[in-house]
Amino acid sequence: VLPLILGTLLVSIVAILIALPLGLGVAIYISELANERTRKLMKPTIELLAGIPSVVYGFFGLVVLVPIVQKVFHLPVGETAFTGSLILAIMALPTIITVAEDAMRNTPRAMREASLALGATHWQTVYKVVIPYSISGISAAVVLGIGRAIGETMAVLMVTGNAAIIPHSVFQSVRTIPATIAAELGEAPAGGAHYQALFLLGCILFVITMIISITAEAISKKQYNKGL
Repeated sequence: VLPLILGTLLVSIVAILIALPLGLGVAIYISELANERTRKLMKPTIELLAGIPSVVYGFFGLVVLVPIVQKVFHLPVGETAFTGSLILAIMALPTIITVAEDAMRNTPRAMREASLALGATHWQTVYKVVIPYSISGISAAVVLGIGRAIGETMAVLMVTGNAAIIPHSVFQSVRTIPATIAAELGEAPAGGAHYQALFLLGCILFVITMIISITAEAISKKQYNKGL
């Protein structure tokens, strides 16, 4: 079980480290900097990406990203944890951007105008007023993005190599818990030891997701209280 847990955490954490800064940056741009025409064009496009099936993302990763990763980093194979993280980051971006942007747009206009009237620049207003006010929505975006990354099955199954070994680098092949359940559940007889082992993996995945969600919520509340 340990290689599967480590593989799941490695792929998911790297994916969030990639998706979170990029997603929040795009959300800030759409909410605070883009003109109305650009916002009306970008937001439906980003929301449309959330509706693409995961198998399509997996096929894109297998055909496009795997050869690129293999060539750029001079690897024997391109099916690595890093490739899976890139796919998961792309899949988590629409959720993070949409939820965070909606939270920022709900900041009262009076708060923005009061900040500007006191002499704050536009960036200071975004950093000191808009983001602290919408921190609960941003934390929800983070939790949803993490949940999308950890629970993803088909795309990860196609691009990570499915090697159940303890990873020592992001450029090694790994196998995640959801991919293991998806690949083996059809062959496991109901009620057998194999079936029970896969059920236990599902319970472990639930616990990991719950711990990460609680941690993200606690961090966001701590930052909010510190800002107050």
